[in-house]
Amino acid sequence: QDYYGKELQKSEDLKTNACITSARPVSKLVRDALERIHEEVVARYYGCGLVIPECLTSCRILDLGSGSGRDCYLLSQLVGEQGHVTGIDMTKGQVRHGSGAPPHPSSSPLTSFPSSCQVEVAKKHIAYHTDKFGYRKPNVEFFHGYMEKLGDAGLADESYDVVISNCVINLAPDKRAVLQEAFRVLK
Repeated sequence: QDYYGKELQKSEDLKTNACITSARPVSKLVRDALERIHEEVVARYYGCGLVIPECLTSCRILDLGSGSGRDCYLLSQLVGEQGHVTGIDMTKGQVRHGSGAPPHPSSSPLTSFPSSCQVEVAKKHIAYHTDKFGYRKPNVEFFHGYMEKLGDAGLADESYDVVISNCVINLAPDKRAVLQEAFRVLK
């Protein structure tokens, strides 16, 4: 929690290359979707590769360990306005203060991002992405919580079509509980 919430400030701060995946061609659809994601969300991405199942239109997806929301915002474009993506992350902590001014999506240096935890970074960009994707209402939501205790975040039985996780379950002390909760919330 300290490493991902306090020590890391941007993707380049990762202290290992163990989570680097071999480069595989990414479809134009996915490349275009990644380009529409806010710079701060991408800068605070600590995952490993991409988790993109096929046939996602109108699906309800849960992302365990969503961090700053990069995969959620990518998937929100693939499920479309009628689909829904929920992210949950336990990371708390502060990033260093820069100027305090909101960053401009294309020109601000990474050091100008305001202080906030991963989930708050994800939440603060919901309106930006809703507008950017041309949706009438948001199709993403984010919760601070533990993937071992999805019920504590209000996630109901049989409420998701797909559950993803991007290199995070390995960090959970009780993997059995994580998998039981994932099974519980799957339709």
